[in-house]
Amino acid sequence: MGIIGAFGLAVPLTSVSAKSASQLASRNMPKPYQRELAIPEVLEAKSTTVDADGRKTHLYQIEQKAGLANIVPGLRTPILGYNGTFPGPTIKVNQGERITLEMDNVLPLFHPQWGYRLDTSTHLHGSASLPQFDGYANDLTGRDYCKDYEYPNFQPARTLWYHDHAVHNTAQSVYSGLAGQYHLHDEVEGSILPQGDFDVPLTVSDAMFAANGALAYNDNTHSGLWGDVILVNGAPWPVMKVQRRIYRFRILNASIARSYRFSLSTGDPVTVVATDGGLMPSAQQVTSWRQAGAERYEVLIDFSKYPAGKRVELRNLSNKNNVDYDFTNRIMAFDVTNEAVDTSGPGARVLPTLLAGSTAMGLTTSQSVKTRHMRVKRENGAWTIGGMTWDEVVKSGYRKVLADPDLNDVEIWEIENSSGGWFHPVHIHLVDFQILSRNGKAPFPYERGPKDVVYVGEGETVRLLMKFEHHRGRYMIHCHNLPHEDHDMMAQFSVGIDTNDVDPNHPVEAVRPHPIGQTTPAQGTAEAPQTSTQPTEVAAPVTTTPATAPVAPQPAPAPVPVPAAVPAGQKDVVAITSSRHRLRKDMTFSGTSKYTGSTAATSASVVLYDVTPGRPSTRLATVKANALGAWTFTAKPGPTKQVTAVKAESSLGGTATASVRSS
Repeated sequence: MGIIGAFGLAVPLTSVSAKSASQLASRNMPKPYQRELAIPEVLEAKSTTVDADGRKTHLYQIEQKAGLANIVPGLRTPILGYNGTFPGPTIKVNQGERITLEMDNVLPLFHPQWGYRLDTSTHLHGSASLPQFDGYANDLTGRDYCKDYEYPNFQPARTLWYHDHAVHNTAQSVYSGLAGQYHLHDEVEGSILPQGDFDVPLTVSDAMFAANGALAYNDNTHSGLWGDVILVNGAPWPVMKVQRRIYRFRILNASIARSYRFSLSTGDPVTVVATDGGLMPSAQQVTSWRQAGAERYEVLIDFSKYPAGKRVELRNLSNKNNVDYDFTNRIMAFDVTNEAVDTSGPGARVLPTLLAGSTAMGLTTSQSVKTRHMRVKRENGAWTIGGMTWDEVVKSGYRKVLADPDLNDVEIWEIENSSGGWFHPVHIHLVDFQILSRNGKAPFPYERGPKDVVYVGEGETVRLLMKFEHHRGRYMIHCHNLPHEDHDMMAQFSVGIDTNDVDPNHPVEAVRPHPIGQTTPAQGTAEAPQTSTQPTEVAAPVTTTPATAPVAPQPAPAPVPVPAAVPAGQKDVVAITSSRHRLRKDMTFSGTSKYTGSTAATSASVVLYDVTPGRPSTRLATVKANALGAWTFTAKPGPTKQVTAVKAESSLGGTATASVRSS
């Protein structure tokens, strides 16, 4: 596997240069600027419905399946792809339009090269999704099963991306092709930035290849993989023909470990207009910018300043702790044409200055109610964040958390990288944040917008300011160097819940996958992959990378029992598992509704009453139990008088009372 396999990275790289990593014959090795840039297709909705308020809901379907890609000359490369392509199709949606995405797993049962079981979990990176739709690492969908994801799209315009997030195998599955862009539009962005053909997605990744054209893999003792071939939208070092006008490029770093320092060959600046969470308050002109895995930057390039026939290259100046090869300093090229210039639509001729504010960028440190400090480091061969690993989370029954902010709390998080030397792109799910400082200094100009990934470089400490809004529940924080994440640099935080209580939005149990082709089941009742999909014996995987041991197949998700039929006349048994009323702050009640035994009373409605001694009983709310038999009610700030006792009455006959905590 070239120079990297020789030493296995027991220590940080600092910097390494080598000729190549691939084992391809010279006739099969791709050369820069021989291929045209391909633009992924835009996914069409299966159907669209409009509710009484005029809000649209689109139904989409994607198949995760094996495919063959034309990447290296003369050979075909097996991939895993959304609809069999890499990148997957682009999803485009307008703000406020909801999406249901049927994600079908029709992949092979085991990875054809590396042998692990191909269960999947799809994360829409950048979306404030409910926990059960967020692509939680252990929320797995097995072969021949479908998970129905719901995306609200209420956030401001931004570039998101969807990718596999399956526990312990994210790196290899994303590297194999399970990644695609998702564009959320709104009126503000649509009125000032280029659209249509002049709004161009660029998904940048790197790869190394075996002699037969298959992807090779070597994560260097879980430190990272650095390929010698740079791909943009799945093509090596492509060329794009451009008119003499302004273009908008949505640049996603989909590499599993490599970071880039992008610049133009002319030395001219680009105009950065948006970060992970959308538009910046004001545009920033920079001559280069550092971009780690999963970060997205939207940049404008004005080609009107160049004559027809001019070639402008997008280059990579690289950063510490990457492995650089002969041509990894190049990304792609733009050839300026003499084609008639289309100046229709916004942003064709004038670079914007003022853009748009956002919740994250409007926060101030005086709003923070807590400062948390955490370190990213390697301990005893495992990667940790805040001293925690994902293994600890799983062993705790998904109860252990790194942080527990309340809903709508504002906090400062300090992330320190002072050991080991590697850089770490840290992703915090659910929220957008503002980078306050880097080693006590102002963030880089291109970072002065809402972010959800922060590049924590060697010896750096970053301070982040964020508001935990939108949803209650469990969410992940992890390194987006994906071999680091898989081994085992991932933890979770909770928002506004006690993880020991019943959680109606449990990230694994609330919405389960169902067999492909079946009608979508009621929430939580679908089974996990049946034992019929599990092999009785495991064939040895086909290995194309001798330097790397095969990954052991992962066990299948445990089947979830289907509720038994309910005996006629059996009554609901109601329980109140959590009750709290903090006067002038919030009120939360949750519990369960189950028939005698363990069967969920899925049709039960629960009426809650304030039964505080000394005053008349008052109705508080009516809630419905979900398919797991769980119910919850939250109000802010709640009644103006302190509630000290509550009663729950089920429509199916059960009752329960409980005292109420006031803290």
